Amino acid sequence: MNQMKKSKLNWGTGILITIIIFMVITIGTVVFLMNQDVDLVTSDYYNRGIQHQEQIDRVNRTNLMDVPVQINSEKDIVRFIFPKSYVQKSLNGTIQFYRPSNSKKDFSLPISIDTTAQQIVSTQNLEKGYWTVKLNWTQDSIEYYKESSFVIN
Repeated sequence: MNQMKKSKLNWGTGILITIIIFMVITIGTVVFLMNQDVDLVTSDYYNRGIQHQEQIDRVNRTNLMDVPVQINSEKDIVRFIFPKSYVQKSLNGTIQFYRPSNSKKDFSLPISIDTTAQQIVSTQNLEKGYWTVKLNWTQDSIEYYKESSFVIN
């Protein structure tokens, strides 16, 4: 009679297979995670941390203004309303649109107010979702900063 031998897995072989599977999953996970893009809030975060007190001072000056700067998100536009006294004075600064989920969508514009002390920026071409507007400006050699967030639907 011809007897067939059944091969059995012993406990040593089972442990070896388990370790190999664990190593393959671990190495695969490490390779996958190392190839992911990581968007930092800003590429020069260390230098910005050093300048943090100056930023706090700009925000405090902005909060103490008699007539505050308004940032209003309306349908298809963002309206920046400055105090009327700014029309006749030199005003330098930038408006930065910041997209937290994708830094490649960030962009900046120079501040250019009209005769009503307003600037209007169209949002029709912006990606839908959460945006933050950062407004930096200098008026009479004094720096100010205001930030506002909104959602484009």
